Amino acid sequence: MKQTVRLYDVEGTQLEIHSYYDELAQMYIETYPDFIETPVYTKAGAPILFAGEDACVYGEPLGGEPCIDCGSCRFYRQTPNTLMGVCGHAEKQCDRKGREPEGVSKIEADRGTGQAQSGRD
Repeated sequence: MKQTVRLYDVEGTQLEIHSYYDELAQMYIETYPDFIETPVYTKAGAPILFAGEDACVYGEPLGGEPCIDCGSCRFYRQTPNTLMGVCGHAEKQCDRKGREPEGVSKIEADRGTGQAQSGRD
């Protein structure tokens, strides 16, 4: 299987994203890390997330549509030419000592599981 690696700069944080060539689609498809399981933050302390992650409890829609995922949230800043972006909500920022913010995803709150859900089962 053909594979490539692209380097992205997400608000000052460098990320290597692997992709593989899909014969059926006849194109390279990027494989993003699980940012819920292993959080990654910008240098300013904002979480980097996949656009399709389930909306968290802080999610607010851009317009009149429901906020179902990060990509539909008004706090999400999409990184050009990729499916990653940055959450700009103050409650989701980590502090400068590297401690993660407290909070749960909507799925956690609904299910009461205590574990983050990525929405990519």
